[in-house]
Amino acid sequence: MVRQTTLRREVEISGIGLHSGRRVALKLAPATGGSGVRFRRTDLGGAEIPASTAALDRCAYATNLRQGEATVATVEHLLSALYCRGVDNAEVSVDGPELPILDGSAVPFLELIRDAGIRDLPDPRRALEVLRPIAIVEPGKEIVVYPAPRLEVSYLIDFDHPAIGMQERTIVIDAESYAQEVAPARTFTFVRDVEALRHLGLALGGSLTNAVVLDDHRLLNSTLRFTDEFVRHKILDLLGDLALLSAPLLGHVMAFKAGHDLHGRLVAEILARPGAWRWVDAPPARRIGARPAGAGSAV
Repeated sequence: MVRQTTLRREVEISGIGLHSGRRVALKLAPATGGSGVRFRRTDLGGAEIPASTAALDRCAYATNLRQGEATVATVEHLLSALYCRGVDNAEVSVDGPELPILDGSAVPFLELIRDAGIRDLPDPRRALEVLRPIAIVEPGKEIVVYPAPRLEVSYLIDFDHPAIGMQERTIVIDAESYAQEVAPARTFTFVRDVEALRHLGLALGGSLTNAVVLDDHRLLNSTLRFTDEFVRHKILDLLGDLALLSAPLLGHVMAFKAGHDLHGRLVAEILARPGAWRWVDAPPARRIGARPAGAGSAV
């Protein structure tokens, strides 16, 4: 029987929030079986916010959660790393409204998880196996999950920009493929969008050190980590949003010009259609000890 997991010990990191621009300290700690991933706002008296669809607040420029009056923003990169490293239960303490963006990828979070270590709990681990296709379709964009014996993601993006254009990638997700092919991909944005966001009080902590930035014609950073880093980061974000299922997913997710909003709506639709999936014993997770790829890696 495959068992649920948590972290071995507490670990900490701090950094700037991408949208708030505020410095924030984050701590990961072990949690009991069946508790899932829970955020704790230490600056709000320890108010708890579960990483679940019930707490999903809004998904526009980031994935944000709410429980009552307490919110926590930009959770997708950490959730992506925890989900793909097979950490089922963890307590995430943060002393501000948003998680730190760090370098814009999931690599720093993978390193934090590696430093903490992972241990088994007595509780059995279950997976959500898709039995029939479930889709969210809108004009010009869609996301569908099909039955599959493992988690696989296919993503296509198409931007009218010379540095991006059309990019498509399919990846079978396990701990190793995630660390090498997905986690290093950084968030990206356009200068024109940054200016508009800052008028709304967002993107106040964004810079060339924590995002891939483009003007109307070119890349402003010196280099990319992958030639198709943009679509890989979309996959990273999707995996973070799938973490709101609170269980490993066995299915093939295909996304076309999607984003956080469609990701979140797909997760909600899956849970709203129990006849389209079933609970099964989770397959063994592949454990790796290698250091995740970092800045400058390429394929």
